[in-house]
Amino acid sequence: MKTDLNREQMMMIVERARHERSIAAGDILAATTHKALWWLARWTDRFLHALLMSPTARQ
Repeated sequence: MKTDLNREQMMMIVERARHERSIAAGDILAATTHKALWWLARWTDRFLHALLMSPTARQ
């Protein structure tokens, strides 16, 4: 298959692909950070609940 794209058109396509890849990487980073912070908050909540509700806890 032969294309009639000139250099400028090819560079625009490459630039757009790089931009879309950058956006996708940002989305993955945001989702991973969100999940990690959610996990940390959940773990901290469970730990504090176990610590404060422990029958051996001094009052």
